[in-house]
Amino acid sequence: MHRFKNIKPVIAATLIAASLITSCSSGENQEQSVQPSVQPSAQTSSIITEATSASSESSEDTTETTESTPEITDPDMTGVPVKKLSSVLIVGDTGYEYYNFVQSLADMYIGAVNRAGKLLNGKADVYTIIIPTSIDITLAASVRETIKSADQRKAIDYMYGSIEGVKKVELFDVLRNHRNEYIYFRNDHHWTADGAWYAYLEFAKLRGRGHADLETDFTKKEFDNFNGSFYRDSNKNKLLNNPDTVNAYVPVATNKIEITQKDGTPLANWHVVTDVSTWASSSKYNTFIGGDQPWSVITNPTKNDGSACLIIKESFGNAFTPFLVPDYQYVYIVDYRYYKKISSLKLTQVVDKYNIQDVIFCNNTSAIRNKTLMPALDEFVG
Repeated sequence: MHRFKNIKPVIAATLIAASLITSCSSGENQEQSVQPSVQPSAQTSSIITEATSASSESSEDTTETTESTPEITDPDMTGVPVKKLSSVLIVGDTGYEYYNFVQSLADMYIGAVNRAGKLLNGKADVYTIIIPTSIDITLAASVRETIKSADQRKAIDYMYGSIEGVKKVELFDVLRNHRNEYIYFRNDHHWTADGAWYAYLEFAKLRGRGHADLETDFTKKEFDNFNGSFYRDSNKNKLLNNPDTVNAYVPVATNKIEITQKDGTPLANWHVVTDVSTWASSSKYNTFIGGDQPWSVITNPTKNDGSACLIIKESFGNAFTPFLVPDYQYVYIVDYRYYKKISSLKLTQVVDKYNIQDVIFCNNTSAIRNKTLMPALDEFVG
């Protein structure tokens, strides 16, 4: 499916990093729960750019660079309107989020993942998936070169270059190779399930045990009329009459998920992919795994080999998780932003208790610059 609708391919950027408190971007302040209950070093100086209007919370340790992203061959942007509304810059009908690299928080992520690798050495394989946001993937070079936004490729290279003893899933070039597909939403900060599928394939390749089949292991569902965080933060301008479609892939093996909600109450009969066709347009990303819940378990009844993985994620991990279901008997899910509200168990204790073989850190670059989220992740690793 082509990424853009009704106009020729368009590009935009949105700055919502300034209000990052408990979320990976401003869009994380949306309801993400089930319904109805439910100083820079020389090494990093070329990465870092101050995002326009970014607060001290997300722009510490920043300097400006004159380097641009690698050339992107995209259609001509001539005649596409550009307008800034509040925190959102819209080009045509598409929004993007600026990125600013924060070395101190990147180093905290590096430290947590490296520590996990050491703690679990001999117990489990540890993977890290760092997901770039759309500004460096689908933004045309002619627009990207005019915008102050840190280079995510260099930021990810810095982090992966400092992570040891952990398997690193490389996504940047993979996603760029698919940038003309519908891999990010236009009016929301998340990637789509189609983008997450390409990430799953790279993870499976690195894991080395084969991968699920999109045609035979899943049933595709489409939920129209999704108006996400960019829609809200742009005061609905330009995005009003062109909502996104949420593509979701239901695992054939099971669509059941057991959830522990933020108040500690269980929800035993929810869905890996929920029918959100009648839900509010702002809530439709919640189709995936019941939204953002501290602890969830998916049991695949077609497997009895004891295989188990743990995904440690923020909301980008929601669209990724369903693809793991055919590969494991058990998929355990921790949203580290809320986990300590319902459990005091640390990473090694969870791995030991549930006999987990694969541990997957799944985070987008915006989450890794958040001064609340990274300490929460660090605390869970222990």
